[in-house]
Formats: sequence, structure tokens, C-alpha cells
Amino acid sequence: MCKITAKSSAFLFLIYFTFILLQFTDTSFAQESTKIKYITMEEAISKALSKNHQVKASEFALKKAKWDTKHAWTLLFPVINFDSRYTWIDEQTFAERDFRRYLPPELANQFPQTVFQESYYSAFSLSVPVFNASLLNNLWVANSREDMTQQLDKSTRQQTIFEVISAYLDVLENSKILSLQEEFLNLSKLNYEKAERLYQATRYSENDALRWKVDYQQQKNTVVQSKTNQRSLLLSLSRLINSEIEESTGIDENIPAEIISEKDRLLKSEDEEILKLIELSDEDLINVNAALSAAKSNEETSDLMHRNSYTSFMPTISFSYTYAWRENNTFKLDDYSPKTVMINLRMPIFTGFQNYTSLQSSYYDYKKSQEEFQDQLLSTRLTLTDIANRLINLKTQIELTKINVEFNKNNYRIVEQRRDKGLISNIDYIDAKLNLQNAELENISTEFDFISAMVQLYYLIGKIEQFTL
Repeated sequence: MCKITAKSSAFLFLIYFTFILLQFTDTSFAQESTKIKYITMEEAISKALSKNHQVKASEFALKKAKWDTKHAWTLLFPVINFDSRYTWIDEQTFAERDFRRYLPPELANQFPQTVFQESYYSAFSLSVPVFNASLLNNLWVANSREDMTQQLDKSTRQQTIFEVISAYLDVLENSKILSLQEEFLNLSKLNYEKAERLYQATRYSENDALRWKVDYQQQKNTVVQSKTNQRSLLLSLSRLINSEIEESTGIDENIPAEIISEKDRLLKSEDEEILKLIELSDEDLINVNAALSAAKSNEETSDLMHRNSYTSFMPTISFSYTYAWRENNTFKLDDYSPKTVMINLRMPIFTGFQNYTSLQSSYYDYKKSQEEFQDQLLSTRLTLTDIANRLINLKTQIELTKINVEFNKNNYRIVEQRRDKGLISNIDYIDAKLNLQNAELENISTEFDFISAMVQLYYLIGKIEQFTL
């Protein structure tokens, strides 16, 4: 027999200890690597507001509009320029222009030299617009565009919040539905396996066993569809927050307390209270709805652009002052310095109908924006009415679905007990199971439909940001 020495025992113990340590390390690493990181709705909204490309673009647009307003102001300020030039002419041209060389020296010296082969000229000039209706109107247009961009920025942020909340709720709804479907899948699998055993024992007919197999396959197909839908919904959410939602990222299953609290309050409200939420005057609705405010600002900007077209028929007056050094052959500013003051008046007489056609074009552009705003206002009111009516209907439907779930649960328990006693067929049992499943799915869908409608309503009346607190 082979004897185990102390040295070999120590070696075997070392190998065993190393194996246990590696197993523990691998297990710890696996647990750490599979640790799920959950993202809440508040975190998703915060990421979207800081990373979403549309939000960033609207912020840059607002900064541009502010600088455009500043630029419009600068057009009213004086402009000061310094001009300098160097000129060289060839020998033949110089000879032709310098008439002094054709005079006797004593006579030529009596005339100052005005033509040089190499010459320099320098001047300071000041220009100030005295009256220019176009510049003044451009300032008003720039201010109007800045207001419009501010409203567009606010609208973009509110729309992003609304889309993130909606996408998050879609993920939560699908997650709850998937969880319920997996429960029924496990139940179908157990029933199918039991039916197969009874069929093998000749206690079930082949048709009964096939019915359970069909039910199991249907449940599998439903679960697979929900899983693929979940991946698509997660991708949509990650697209909004501009951040990858990996497999190790989970969605917090809890709906924020602010949404639950508001949902419960609306469920307890009378129908008239819900309808009162949308009873807003045109002015109030425009003030609370950032998209409508932006559209209204766009209409006002178009009106200013139309008015600006009238300025092409008006005169312009400007003031200019020039302090120059006469052109000579030295770089130094040491020659005679003429000073020039000018008042410029320009009156358009005939411009080939350019101003008239531009006026007509701007008028119809203004009318177009006016009609688009009115259409958007009416569409918003129609949407608000539809949402309010949907909330009222869903409020009653939620009560019905809860009672329906309770009824089908009781019915399923009774059918299950009777099936165990052999008093009903498999078809009746499957129908009872499917009825319970459909009732629970309808209850989940109805509840999330109510929350989604509520979120959309609050988005349209400018209250969506209260869910981000």
C-alpha cells in the first residue's frame, strides 16, 4: 500500500485550500458582477434633462437667441474704423500723372507734390445711424424670438419629462404584466407535466393532454413577446435619457409617491372636479402650456417681421465723420488732415417692386403662423377634453376591473377544487385560469392607463414638473 507522508499531506491540504479559496472568490465575483443597479424615475428624469440631445439643443438655441438680441442692440451703436492703404504705381503711370516734371524747376517747386510712386493714406471714420426703422424693428424681432425660444426651451424640457415618465410607466406596466404571465407560465407547465404523466398512465386522453400542451405553448409565446417588448421599451427609455440601460440595470418597481398620491386623489374626485381642471380660458391655457406660449410668440414674431417689411418704404438717416491724412510718400501721419462731416439721407423711390413683394410674402407668412397657432390651440383643447373623458371612464373601469379580479379569483378556486374531485373538465379549468389571467391583466392595464392619462393631462396644463420634486 502507498503511504501518505506528512509532506504529501501538507501538499494535498494546500491544493484543497486553494480550490476552496478559488471557489469562494469566483462565487463572490459572480455575485458582485450580477448585482443589479436600479434606476428610479427621478434619476431617469434627471439624466434626461442633463443628457438628452433635444434638451441640449434647446439650451443652445436659447443662448443663441440671447446673443442675437445683443447683436440687434449693437447695430444701433456708433461704428469707428481706422483705414490705411499703401499704393505703388509703375514708372509710366507716375510720369503721366506727375505734371510737375514737365515744368521748369523754379516753377515746379511752387506747386506741392500730389502724386507719388509710393504713397500712404490713413483715416479715422465714425458712423452713427440717426434714423433707421429696420434696425429698431429688428431689435423688437430679436426680443420676440428670445421670448419664443425661452418658451420652446421650457416646452422641450416639459415634453422630455413627460416622455421619460411615460416610457418609465410603460416599462413598469410591462414588467408587472410579464411577472404575472410568468406565474401563469409556471402554472401551465406544472399542469402540462401532470397531464403528460396522467396520459402516460392512460388516465388522460390524448386530446386532454394536447389541450394542456397548447395552453403551455400559448403561455410561453406570451412570455416571449412580453420579454421582447420589455427590451424595446428599455431601449426607448435609454434613448430618452441618452444613457445605456444594460442587463445589470433594473427599474425601480415603485411608482413615485407624488404620482400615486395624485392618482388616488383623482380617483376619489367627482367627475365635475376632473372636468374643472380643463376649464381654462384661452389666455390661461396659453400661459400654462409652454408649447402654446411658444406658438403664440412665433405668431407675434411673424407679425413683427411683416411690419419690418414696411421699413423698406421709409427713409434712412445716418451721420458720419472722417478725420484723414492726405495721401503722401511717408508712413508718418504728418501731412494735411482734412475733416469731413456728412449727413446721409436715403429715400427709396423705385426698387423694382422688391419691397412690395417682400411685404406681401411676410403678410402671408404671418397669416400662416396665425392659423397654425389657432389650430394648435383648438387641438390642445380637444385633446384635453378627450383626456378628461378618458379619466372619468377609467375611474369607473378601475372599480369594475378590481371587482372582476376578485370574482375570477373566487371562481378559479372553486373550479380548481371541483377539478381535483373530478367534477369538471379540463376545458372548464383552463377557461377559469385564462379568465383570471385576463382579469388581472386588464386590471393592471386599466390602472396604468389612468396614470398615463393623468400624466398627459398634467403635461398639457403645465403641471408635469410637480412629479419631479
